[in-house]
Amino acid sequence: MKKQMLILIVTLALMTAGCAGIGSTPTKTVENFAAEFSQEKYDTCYEMMSAAYKEDTSLSDFVDICKDVNPDKYEFIEVSNEYISDNTAVVDVLVNESSVAIKFSLEKFIEVEPEYNEVTKEIDLVKQEDEWKLTEFPYVLT
Repeated sequence: MKKQMLILIVTLALMTAGCAGIGSTPTKTVENFAAEFSQEKYDTCYEMMSAAYKEDTSLSDFVDICKDVNPDKYEFIEVSNEYISDNTAVVDVLVNESSVAIKFSLEKFIEVEPEYNEVTKEIDLVKQEDEWKLTEFPYVLT
């Protein structure tokens, strides 16, 4: 019985270790960033950034960037495509992008209204230590 239990434990450990890298895809990283950012988990988002990005941007600077983002500029809709080439990837995301429309009228003279357009934006990623990392701050996911 002890031998069977030991075999079961070792098998489960190997299966868990073998599956650890399977969930890391460029698309999953992008979706995770958007989800974590919406919950204001900026330290988790920072861990999804590439080593080169982290060399140039400290965690405190990153948090400041996160807090200064205009939340009305982009609305993340979905990932539309993923392109992988060796250790680099590009993920296309569909977003609503807002712009300001200035309208003139006799009653109010000047009106400022937001306009929204669905656009596709690209996000670049790099593979580091079997995980996909964002190379630049992804404003379109905020």
